Formats: sequence, C-alpha cells, structure tokens
Amino acid sequence: MGRSIIALDDLTVNNLGVFEKINEVSLPTTYPQSWYTASLSSSDVIVQLAFYSELPVGAIRARSFNNNQIRSSFAEAVNSTVLQKTPNCVYIESFAVLEKYRNLGIGSKLLSWVIEETKNRYIHEIVVHVQVTNEKAINWYLKKGFEKQDLVKDYYKEQGLESPDAYILTLSV
Repeated sequence: MGRSIIALDDLTVNNLGVFEKINEVSLPTTYPQSWYTASLSSSDVIVQLAFYSELPVGAIRARSFNNNQIRSSFAEAVNSTVLQKTPNCVYIESFAVLEKYRNLGIGSKLLSWVIEETKNRYIHEIVVHVQVTNEKAINWYLKKGFEKQDLVKDYYKEQGLESPDAYILTLSV
C-alpha cells in the first residue's frame, strides 16, 4: 500500500509562518502575532498542518476549554485566559484549507485528527463558530455530524466583517 498524498504534521518554529500564511489567505478573520506564538507553547492548544503532495495547504488550531465560558465576541474568545478552567469541550479556533485544495479530503483528515485528539483528552464535544454567510462551511460541518446551535450576534464585529453574526455548531464525540 502506498503512502497517502495527504499528510499531517505538527506545528514548529520553522513552519509557523506557513500556518500564518494559510490563515491569512483563506480566512476572513485575522489573529494577533501573540495568538500564533501561543500555538507553539500552550498545552491546551492543538495545532496541525496539512500537506498535499508535501505542499502545505491547510491548518487547524483548536483548544480545550470549558464551554460555559463561550464568549460573545471573536476578540474575547481569542484573548480569554478563563477558557483554560476545567475543559469539557474542544473549540476549533481556526480551520483553513487553501481554496485550490478543497474537496480533496484534506479538511476531513484535519477534522478526524481533531476528533481523535478530543477523545484522547477524554472530552466529548467539539465547538466551532461559523460566519452566518459561510453556507459552504456550515453545510460541510452539518454533513460531518455537527448540529447548528445558537446564533451569536456581532461575534465577528471587531473583525470588520460585513456580516458579523456567527452560528455555534457542535459535535458530540
């Protein structure tokens, strides 16, 4: 059996810039440099890069937290230190696959990896916010078994997005 054309690998100091660039060109949101730096040092943060034929094409970052602490805005969620108290959920903070490499199974492989990491931490729920206008992403998550929950008004307000509202989607694992 041959080697898979899709491979996952850990984030390192040497590929941190690749992670930043994938997010920058794929997502409508931006993250501060401190968020990227914390990706290397926090034990609650789980990050993986996806490679297609050895080219970096996707990335996911999630962290364990207590879902009673879901914040009402993107900025509060990214900067909160309260999220580290008694984790009972894994929150997907960023999930990106370069547009030309979508629909090749890369996102599915990254999500499967997060599901396994969630189980390894004895946590049984994954949560993600998705911008209300991102119907492709919402439908993709629903096909993967996520359930649409609450609408969070102005979640992405500080990001300056035209449609700042987001849905919370959850998956029981």
